[in-house]
Amino acid sequence: MLYKLLSLLLCTSLLVACTNSPVTLQTPSGQLQGYVDQEVEHYLGVPYAQPPLGDLRWLPPQPVRPWEGTLPANRNGKICTQFSPITGSLVGSEDCLYVNVWAPANKSARPLPVMVWIHGGGFIIGQGSYTKEDGQRLAARQNVVVVSVNYRLGIFGFLAHPALTAEDPAHPGSGNYGIQDQTQALRWVRDNISAFGGDPDNVTIFGQSAGGISVCAQMVSPAASGLFHRAAIQSGPCVSPMSSLTAVSKLGQQAQADLGCSAAKDPLACMRSRTTEEVAGTLPPDPTLGFGEGYTFWWPTHDGVVLPLQFMDAFESGQFNRVPVINGATLNEASLLIWMSHNMRFKPLQETQYAERLEYLMGSSQLAEKVIDRYPLDHYASPFEALTESFSDGFFNCPARRQSLALSRHVPTWSYQFDYQNAPFFIPWADLKAFHSAELQYVLGRPMSFTRANFKEQENGLADSIMTYWGQFARTGDPNGAGQANWPAYDGSDQTLLFNERNSVATGVHEVACRFWEALPYLRPAYQ
Repeated sequence: MLYKLLSLLLCTSLLVACTNSPVTLQTPSGQLQGYVDQEVEHYLGVPYAQPPLGDLRWLPPQPVRPWEGTLPANRNGKICTQFSPITGSLVGSEDCLYVNVWAPANKSARPLPVMVWIHGGGFIIGQGSYTKEDGQRLAARQNVVVVSVNYRLGIFGFLAHPALTAEDPAHPGSGNYGIQDQTQALRWVRDNISAFGGDPDNVTIFGQSAGGISVCAQMVSPAASGLFHRAAIQSGPCVSPMSSLTAVSKLGQQAQADLGCSAAKDPLACMRSRTTEEVAGTLPPDPTLGFGEGYTFWWPTHDGVVLPLQFMDAFESGQFNRVPVINGATLNEASLLIWMSHNMRFKPLQETQYAERLEYLMGSSQLAEKVIDRYPLDHYASPFEALTESFSDGFFNCPARRQSLALSRHVPTWSYQFDYQNAPFFIPWADLKAFHSAELQYVLGRPMSFTRANFKEQENGLADSIMTYWGQFARTGDPNGAGQANWPAYDGSDQTLLFNERNSVATGVHEVACRFWEALPYLRPAYQ
C-alpha cells in the first residue's frame, strides 16, 4: 500500500471508476476482452513483446507471439521490477512489457489520433498507468486513442556490459533496453492500433520527467523513425549529456563481480541465471531519488547505435526524427523532488545542507559557491525555497528553454511554462506550488486527490485548455484551434505560453537566470 501511495504521488489519482460491460476485439496478435466504462473501451495489460526472462534478459525486446483464444484485458499488467522508495522493498516483475489502451466506444468513420504516454520515475520507478482510468478522460474528451507503456527499469533496462555489446555483432551496443522497449511498443502501435480505431499514421508520443527524456530518446533513435508524428516533452531535461558506453560498461563489470560471475566460463549466462532479487540487489538506486546517498545512476546511454548522438547535438544539428514538438516545464520543478528526498523521509532540508546539496548537483564546490551567490539563503524564507528555485532553474527551466531554441530551428515548436501555484497534491499541506508533475493531472483530466474525482470550478478552465491544446496537437500537429487563446510557435523572440488561471503568452521567461546558468560548465555525464 505504501508503494502504491508513492506511485500515485508521482502521477495521477487513486479514484477508480466501476467496470461496466465487457467488449471483445480482434487484433493481429489475437482476441482481447476488455470492458466499456464511461463510453470508453478499456484494454489493459496487453502484451507488446515477449517477457524478457531467462535468455531474453538484457536483450532487445522480441515481438509478442500471437495467442490462441481470448486474452483477458481488464486489469493493469505487471509493473517492471523496481525498489519502493518508501519501504525499500523490491516490487514488480521482469515480465512487464504491457500496454494499456483506451479508445472511444463510439467509433468514428475515420481513424482517430493516437497518443502514446511514456511514464517518468527517473528510469528506476514508475509504470504506464496506476489506475484503470488513467487515459479514460483524455480519450473521451479529445476523441483520441490513448496508449500507456511499461518499459524495463534500472539494472534490467539500462545495464551495459562489454559482452552484451559484443553479443550481437550486427547491432553492437548495450545499455538502452528500456528505450528499445518503448520503440517496440511504438511498432506494436503501428501494427495493431487500427483494430482499436486508431490511426497508425498519426501517433503522438508524450512523456514527463524520465518520460520526457524518453521522448527525446525516441526523437534521436534511428530505430524509431516513422513510428510517431508529433512529440510532447514535459519536464524532460535532455540537455544533460549521456554517459558513454565505455563508462557505463564499468557498472556492468561491477554487477558481474557482485553476482559472482567473473570466473564463469560464460559470464552472461551466469548473470542471466541469477534471480530477479539477486540482480536487483547488486546495484540498487539511490533511496533519495537523486541526492547521492548510495546512488547508482541509471539513464540512457550514448551507445552509438540506439542513441548515436547526444540529445542536444542531435537537436542543434537537426539530425533527429523531425516532428512538431511541444516542450516545457513547471515553474517549481524541484519542490517535489526535494520534498520526497527530505520531508517525506522526515528529514527537512537544513541550512547547513544547502551548500552540500548544490555541491552534489553542480559537481564542484566552486560552482556551488557561484550558485549560492546567485541564490543566497537570506533571500528566501527557507532553504527549501532557495534550493527549489536554484535547482528548478538550473536543471529544468533553463534546459527547457535551450531545448526549445534548438528544436525550433528545425521543426515547429511550442514552449510552455506551467506556473499555476495551487495545483492539487495528495498531501495538501505540502504547499509545493507548481511542482514536478503538477501539469499531468490537467493533461489527463483527473486531480491528484484522494477525496475528489473532479477539479474545483476555478480549475476546470485550466484543465479544459491543456487537454484541448494537447488533443489538437495530436490531431493536426499544431496545438491551436477554435476557442483557444493563440499559442505562438517558439522563435527567436522566446514566446512561451504560461499555463495558470488566465493563460497568457510571455517573452523572455527566465532570461536573466538562464544567462547565469548558460555561463556555467555544470552539465556532465553521470559516469565518465
